[in-house]
Amino acid sequence: MKSARLNPLARTAMAFGAATAMSAAMVTLLASPASAHVRVLSEGAEAGRPATLQFRVPSEKEFSTTVRIDIALPEGVTADSVPEIEGWTISRTPQRHIVWTARAGHEIRPAETQTFTVRAKPLPKEGVLRFDTAQTYSDGSVVNWNQPSTGGREPEFPSPELVLDPVAVRQAPPPSGEAPKPSATGGATSEPKTRSAEGNGVPAAFWAVGGVLAGGGLAVLLRRLLQASAGRHG
Repeated sequence: MKSARLNPLARTAMAFGAATAMSAAMVTLLASPASAHVRVLSEGAEAGRPATLQFRVPSEKEFSTTVRIDIALPEGVTADSVPEIEGWTISRTPQRHIVWTARAGHEIRPAETQTFTVRAKPLPKEGVLRFDTAQTYSDGSVVNWNQPSTGGREPEFPSPELVLDPVAVRQAPPPSGEAPKPSATGGATSEPKTRSAEGNGVPAAFWAVGGVLAGGGLAVLLRRLLQASAGRHG
């Protein structure tokens, strides 16, 4: 039994569909980890009421583990208690910092996330609270998550922010001056490989790759359609 043969137009359409799907999958694969940041979450947090703050910390370096987390409490925020985490020591500094240090074997491994919890006393009446965070890796580098968001665009190393009054945040003027810059120690870069210079969490180069692949597939399709049309009329 002979199998049905596809005409040139059908074969071209199938090939283009496969190429488009492949390019879309590549862009998705490359972009998927790029949205990871240090975040602070607190369900139902309100000014004037106690809150449970949860800091979610991803370990983004491919060959290094996260060994230390230093979170600075903003003015007006006081920690009532800090639950223990197995394998981590907890210390507080006079400068309103809470520091977690991993014991051997309990570090945050690459591509994993750890949650650090702080039970806070009644929160101040602020529109947004910023918790500047320093993340230390086993290679000695430090990533400072301390850049404020401006104009609706997320910076490269955003400070974890807890929004208490969205209306006040929208009406507040943008902060003046240059945002704090990340720093590194130990001679290693402090920039995680999944960081993005754009606010959408996807590096522009990745989108460029996807665009080139899709554009190339479209060009091939048009060329084959013209060739098929010329063959029928020739």
